[in-house]
Amino acid sequence: MKKVSLISFLVLMITLLAQGEIDWERRVISATGIGAPNPNAPNMAVKRAGAINAAKMYAIRDLMATIKGMYLSSEQTAENYMMTSDVVKTQTEGIARAFQMVGEPQYFEDGSVQVTVEMSVDGKLSDLMMKNETFGDTTPLVEPATYKLSEVAASQPEVYTGLIIDCSAIELRPALSPKVYNQSGKEIYGSANVNKDFAVQQGMLGYLKNIDSAKANSRVTNNPFVVKAVSAKGTNKADIIISDADAAKIEEMAAKLNFLRECRVIAIIK
Repeated sequence: MKKVSLISFLVLMITLLAQGEIDWERRVISATGIGAPNPNAPNMAVKRAGAINAAKMYAIRDLMATIKGMYLSSEQTAENYMMTSDVVKTQTEGIARAFQMVGEPQYFEDGSVQVTVEMSVDGKLSDLMMKNETFGDTTPLVEPATYKLSEVAASQPEVYTGLIIDCSAIELRPALSPKVYNQSGKEIYGSANVNKDFAVQQGMLGYLKNIDSAKANSRVTNNPFVVKAVSAKGTNKADIIISDADAAKIEEMAAKLNFLRECRVIAIIK
């Protein structure tokens, strides 16, 4: 019994040290959990099932910890938002429990099991976390949000199909609801400029680390307008500042095209 208890303790310590992570390119949150078997289980099958359930429980805990550390905006984290309401916290836990398993469980000689899970940043989680945002367009889409303006640009090369902001030279942190300002302090892009369904289903801003891959991304293809960020703004360094000249061009284009409304914006980060 002492040996089993020691193993369980070590497994618990490993799990407590584990952390989830957010892949902003894929827009998924992943976590790994390790569960120990019940030494009093009647057979190996029951032991494994119990260990898997325990591993999933720890993985959910790490998903929640990762969600709490996520930036919602340049001034707010998910943890701050969850503290405002027990209902929000409970709903977040419910969303986390609907995770997807990644690959097969890994079984160890001591009977413990490791599982990796992931969940989407977008969809239900974004809808909940951006509940207090004011959107410029809340008209429900008939079909799920997709990016098809690139088909128009193929026949009209002068039509810009999206916006790429090169932020590789600044310290920008990904967030669910970031904003873009000009140097004079005017907001150029934010929730007030977009359709809520696009923001919820695909995010206000895509984050990639390579400008060439961004140019080929369906979010902004085929002819994105590319600008450079001047600096980041806010406590969480999640908002972007661009030059007044670039901002004026974007506003002029946005008046004729829907790429801002449809969240066709990608930031290149380090």
